[in-house]
Amino acid sequence: MDPSFKELFDLAVDRAMLALGESGRQATYYHIEKTFGIKRKQWHKEPENFAEALEKIFGPGAQLLFKAITKELYSNLGLKLEEEKRSHFTYVVRKAEHYAEAIEKLKRKQRRNTTT
Repeated sequence: MDPSFKELFDLAVDRAMLALGESGRQATYYHIEKTFGIKRKQWHKEPENFAEALEKIFGPGAQLLFKAITKELYSNLGLKLEEEKRSHFTYVVRKAEHYAEAIEKLKRKQRRNTTT
């Protein structure tokens, strides 16, 4: 079975955050949950809140993490990320989510057609 968008998003975040080292990654996750009240299972549903937390933690440095996360996410989806200077992190994540949902619908439709 194909991984869900949540799983792909989580994997992208995990890989990108390794730039901080394992302890830095874990500290960031802890801070996002305890300080900002955003549980990991919500990150993909609330990329605006997730991005805001990272911006408050890292300031302008969060942009580097956003770039790494979106690059990983698009790679996980088999897409090429077209870097647009004006594209905000949440826009790029939502765009990837819509793509993943469209692909999943197409796969479900194909499975139904092959079983009938």
